[in-house]
Amino acid sequence: KMYVSSRPMCLITPFRKLMLCAESRKEMEDWIGALKSVQKWETYEASQFNMEHFSGMHNWYACSHARPTFCNVCREALPGVTSHGLSCEVCKFKAHKRCAVRSTNNCKWTTLASIGNDIIEDEEGVFMSHQWLEGNLPVSAKCVVCDKNCGSVRRLQDWRCLWCKAIVHNSCKEQMGKVCPLGQYRVSIIPPTALNSIDSDGFWKATSASCSSPLLVLVNSKSGDNQGVKFLRKFKQLLNPAQVFDLMNGGPELGLRLFQKFVTFRILVCGGDGSVGWVLSELDKLNLHKQCQLGVLPLGTGNDLARVLGWGGLCDDDAQLLQILEKLERATTKMLDRWSVMTYEVLKFLSLSQVHITHYADSVASHLAKILDSDKHSDVISSAKFLCGTVNDFVAEVGKAYERATENKEEADAMAKKVNGFVYFTTFLKLNRRTHFQLIIKFIP
Repeated sequence: KMYVSSRPMCLITPFRKLMLCAESRKEMEDWIGALKSVQKWETYEASQFNMEHFSGMHNWYACSHARPTFCNVCREALPGVTSHGLSCEVCKFKAHKRCAVRSTNNCKWTTLASIGNDIIEDEEGVFMSHQWLEGNLPVSAKCVVCDKNCGSVRRLQDWRCLWCKAIVHNSCKEQMGKVCPLGQYRVSIIPPTALNSIDSDGFWKATSASCSSPLLVLVNSKSGDNQGVKFLRKFKQLLNPAQVFDLMNGGPELGLRLFQKFVTFRILVCGGDGSVGWVLSELDKLNLHKQCQLGVLPLGTGNDLARVLGWGGLCDDDAQLLQILEKLERATTKMLDRWSVMTYEVLKFLSLSQVHITHYADSVASHLAKILDSDKHSDVISSAKFLCGTVNDFVAEVGKAYERATENKEEADAMAKKVNGFVYFTTFLKLNRRTHFQLIIKFIP
């Protein structure tokens, strides 16, 4: 909201209230013009969630091109195959660096509001039309209408739909149906027409049942030596960018809050075991475990869970994502138990008898090693004598404890067996070392 006068102007945004002052009305109007020229998404930068999914702005990154490529703004070629032009990571809109600032905010639609005048309404409901991007088509592109080759290496020519991936000639474009079918993997896609409001907490909510089992993709961009970035871009190209989230940019909460409005939905976690555990913990906090199913795309260094569930040990090729989506739509479910283990240390003072037992155990182990390993008869004899004395002392201690435990029959019986075992052990100490070894193996269990 803006209150305009020659006096200070009050600017109210969803997250803050600003007072802007100007010396004249003209200067105040300049303020207003500057504010209107700022893109809407910049207002939300201080927000607790990431609004880039819903801004309509291109997400640029510098890249090279292996074949002739043309700027979608000025329509001129990007000079040289190694020149670093700019490409949008979502819609593949191409531009010179000098032209990027003049590009329109027509990136892939995410919400009902972003579709604008391309909404199609009829008696059956609200639908979206094709979203076309001109030129820079693959070498083997063919028109879906006439089945002839499309595209050109000499200029921007022909069209590609960002959703259903249909490619058509300029002359065949009018013969295409107006409603976009969303393509082969429409079961996993949330159409922009399904996202049309914000709840009281300021998070987007889905209010349409147009997709029966939508897919939420959570990618750890740091996984696989930062290979997750490639998968993040590819999923945004295949699905609605509003259903693809980077775990390193705010965690899984925003995506889960968006999807909690669906009765059922699926989650694909792209990362290692740590990323999967993080998402599962967040599901527990939001109590969403009954309405979602979770799959794993192994990108990390520890992918044990992915192996157990049959997703393999590692996926490092983003070209496989179409096959992965197909497998995900046909996959069966298995129940997975989760539990928490609480460990804590309790200070405990050992009794005198426990100290003696520990001492006896260390002494017996040391002298048994001498008997088994030493080739000197003197060492064997001295160790055997020591063991006899040690065992006798131990038996005496156990006898004293037995007298104190006579009130508890089970404990007394257990101690009696220990005494019998040690007595049985001492009767064989004078045998040869081979018999010693056999007896020790028998006694330890």
